[in-house]
Amino acid sequence: MFEGDTAMVSPMFPVPPHAEAKGATDVKWFAGLAMQAIIMQQGVPESETAREEIALWAFRMGQAMVAADHNLHASDAG
Repeated sequence: MFEGDTAMVSPMFPVPPHAEAKGATDVKWFAGLAMQAIIMQQGVPESETAREEIALWAFRMGQAMVAADHNLHASDAG
């Protein structure tokens, strides 16, 4: 359903125009927000493996936020 990065109709936290011009998509934008939240809570880990794990979780959270936003808009429309 969300193969690649799909654009949202009107997201809760839209990608700013300056970031969109640099190639940011909804998933990338939400993943960035998630990564900032994780790092603020846990700090920057020492190991590369731990940093990769944070990046993976942030990307998954970004995908989940896009899916949730799509579901919210779908339920509003129907």
